[in-house]
Amino acid sequence: MFKPIWHKLMCGWLLTLTASFSTSAQIAGDITEPVATPMVVRYYDRGLKDARHAYKFELIKRILEVTRPEFGDYRTEPFGEEPSAKRQAMLISEGKILNLLWASPGTVIARADVTSVPVDILRGLLGYRVCLINPANFPDSKKLVSLNQLQIAQGLNWADNEIYKHNGIYPKQAPSFEGLFDMLAAKRYQCLPLGADEVMYSWRDKKNKYPFLAVEPNILIYYDYPIYLYISKQFPQLAQRVELGLQKLQRSGEFDQLFKQHHAADIAQLHLSQRKIFCLKSPYLPAPGQCQKKLAYPK
Repeated sequence: MFKPIWHKLMCGWLLTLTASFSTSAQIAGDITEPVATPMVVRYYDRGLKDARHAYKFELIKRILEVTRPEFGDYRTEPFGEEPSAKRQAMLISEGKILNLLWASPGTVIARADVTSVPVDILRGLLGYRVCLINPANFPDSKKLVSLNQLQIAQGLNWADNEIYKHNGIYPKQAPSFEGLFDMLAAKRYQCLPLGADEVMYSWRDKKNKYPFLAVEPNILIYYDYPIYLYISKQFPQLAQRVELGLQKLQRSGEFDQLFKQHHAADIAQLHLSQRKIFCLKSPYLPAPGQCQKKLAYPK
């Protein structure tokens, strides 16, 4: 009479004990084997509008890929707007919308709350500036003795503007990269100086819409303009990952291969060493030695 009741009590106790052990084991498993959260990387990228930065985007992804063994998975969240440099500096300091950017030392982004990885990812190439022009209003380059004889344009809030102003040159500005070409079509200026890493791509990309567009063949504007990667100080592990990734790519030779893959053919077409040089001093860097060294043209 009492056996079934006792049996039920024992079964209930055993089930409770078993459930307790199962729950404890699950908790222990959760503690000893945590689920890895992908590292989120946020940088400035408007997709096709910023395709001239393809090398930088690929370099960032290779940095993240080769550091999977040390830092695990990652997820990229490109920022698709076009903020000014000042706003980018604010956003990367906060780290919520942007946490990785490229910039030159001394500029507003470099002075934000960031950690720098002091490797010039463009090997000075961005400081070699070649003009995109409208031949209908470009003067005879052989008669140019000063950049003050040229009407130059730059993007609004580009850090380069301060370099030109530092040398007594005041560029016209457009609120967007695309707007610069509309201004050139309207002959509102004569030269759009772009880095040797981007000028040929930009010419190819815009040629159909602006058939007049040409790459000026004879002059070279030069200033020291190294480009480093900067990481928000809110993300110290990302800074470690970027530094390690660059070291790995340099040691393996992939960094050199990637640079040549994206730039070698275009550099060869520009004939940089055969151009007349106009050197500008940068306010972002120490004054001694600027415009005195012999240029080592990238290849």
